[in-house]
Amino acid sequence: MQQELCNKLESKQAIIGILGLGYVGLPLMLRYSASGFKVIGFDIDPDKVENLNRGHSYIKHIGSEAIAAACASGFEATTDFSRSAEADALILCVPTPLNK
Repeated sequence: MQQELCNKLESKQAIIGILGLGYVGLPLMLRYSASGFKVIGFDIDPDKVENLNRGHSYIKHIGSEAIAAACASGFEATTDFSRSAEADALILCVPTPLNK
């Protein structure tokens, strides 16, 4: 199983799941997408997901053209976390409060 994942990653056939499409997850998604991976992005905010799927960025320093290019390459954003089973690898990018 581990070797199968390594092979998929090396051949860029792995589906990458990004959990959290904020200031960390969104740029990470763009990098994986630009590198040739299919990426599924997960977020709890339905408005954010809808805008991303339309190719619109909500982060000032990330242009909508980059989001649109990722969408054209197969990126999908969703609020349906059950789709995480489709991913070969999941990367968690959610806020972690450090003051508690």
